[in-house]
Amino acid sequence: MAGTSSGPRPRGAIPHTVSGHLCIDFVNSRFTDHTGSGQTYDRLEMPEWRLWFVERCGVAVRRPPSAVARQQLAALRELLRTLLESGRAPDDTDLAVINRCLSWGVHSWELSREGNEFRFLVRYQPEGWRALMTAVAVSYCRLLVSSQIGRVRRCANPACSFLFFDDSHNSSRRWCDPSACGNLLAVRRHRQRTQADHVGA
Repeated sequence: MAGTSSGPRPRGAIPHTVSGHLCIDFVNSRFTDHTGSGQTYDRLEMPEWRLWFVERCGVAVRRPPSAVARQQLAALRELLRTLLESGRAPDDTDLAVINRCLSWGVHSWELSREGNEFRFLVRYQPEGWRALMTAVAVSYCRLLVSSQIGRVRRCANPACSFLFFDDSHNSSRRWCDPSACGNLLAVRRHRQRTQADHVGA
């Protein structure tokens, strides 16, 4: 999502701002124009984004999503946006949806060594769009059970719908991308001050 302060955010299939969490990138696949035009974009409809995200999730998908799969993907995305943006805990209905997605995954466990440390990991071996939804649901669950889910924020630009993970030291990050939304708002504030000074002169 990098860009100049005066130009629109690039609307290509591959995002410029990527989170370390699959669920956040999945939610951000539907977003509003950060310049305030009111336009909404859906990368889920873009084959290039789908290929990129499938590879990011580490699953095998051999064909575009069916109409049913598209509905399921969109419904999961909307649920996760609601949960992540509001910060509320999932209720019983939400849990049923999430657990259904988790049940679609086929996985194996792997114990590996890195130097003197061991890592116990789950390795996914699934195929299809349900497998992708499993990977996204796992990402959300890992955030939920950690102490880090409170660091998921919405960009402070009112026109921007992007969520981001605030990994700043003092939890003070405000923008999904300082070079895009941060600069855009700074330029607008400067122009408003300049116009106000000119009127008051």
